[in-house]
Amino acid sequence: MIPSLLIKVALIIIVIRSGYVVITMMNKSLSRNTLDLLYHLSIFIIALSFLI
Repeated sequence: MIPSLLIKVALIIIVIRSGYVVITMMNKSLSRNTLDLLYHLSIFIIALSFLI
């Protein structure tokens, strides 16, 4: 019970942080940070898929 709850909380934190980083990177210039943007977007998608 507790470990699964802890994992879900950690995944929610990962989704929130990755989403925040993606949004802030999209507001800045994309040419320099394209690889970083794709990296954080993939983390967001994978963490979200584990939650669903």
